[in-house]
Amino acid sequence: MQKGPAQGLWGPLLAVARGHRAHAILILSGFWLPLLVVHAEVIRPDICLEILTAGQNPVARLQAELAATPAAQRQGLMERLLPDDASGMLFVFPEAAPRAFWMRNTPGSLDMLFADNAGRIHHIARETQPFSDQRYLSQGPAQYVLETRGGFAGRQGIVPGMTLAWRAGPCADPLTH
Repeated sequence: MQKGPAQGLWGPLLAVARGHRAHAILILSGFWLPLLVVHAEVIRPDICLEILTAGQNPVARLQAELAATPAAQRQGLMERLLPDDASGMLFVFPEAAPRAFWMRNTPGSLDMLFADNAGRIHHIARETQPFSDQRYLSQGPAQYVLETRGGFAGRQGIVPGMTLAWRAGPCADPLTH
C-alpha cells in the first residue's frame, strides 16, 4: 500500500494539526513534545461592561463576551487568550449560588471577579494559574463572574464592594489605566 500525505511519520502530526487548532507537535531528538500555539482572539462585543465604585464612578470599561448558556459556560476562555485589558468574558447564571471555576486548557492567567445577584463584587481570584485544575471558589453566592486578564483588578484598582454594570453592544471607548 502506498503511503499518502497523512500516513507514515507525518501522519500523527497532520492528524493533530487538523484536529486541534490550538495545538501542534514538535519532533525533537526522537521525542514528541506538545507545543502550544495560541493566538489572542477578538472578544465578541456582546456587552459594554463598567466596573463602578460605591459612588457609581466608573473605574474600568471593557468589551465582554457573554457566557450565558451552559455550553458557553463550559467552554469559557479555554484555548483562548484575551487580547488586552479592555476585553473580558461575563458568565451570567440564573441565580446566585456558590461557584467554582478552574483554568483547564486556559493558556493565560485570569482575574475572576465574583459578584452577587446585584452585580456587587464580593471576591476576586487574582492571577490564576494557566492550565490548572485548581478550583477557584466564589467564597459566597455569585450570579455573575467576570474573567479578565491576570492582574487586571490590581492594575485598575478594583476591589470587593465595587459593582458590575453593563449594556448590550460594543463600547464606544474602553476605560482602562
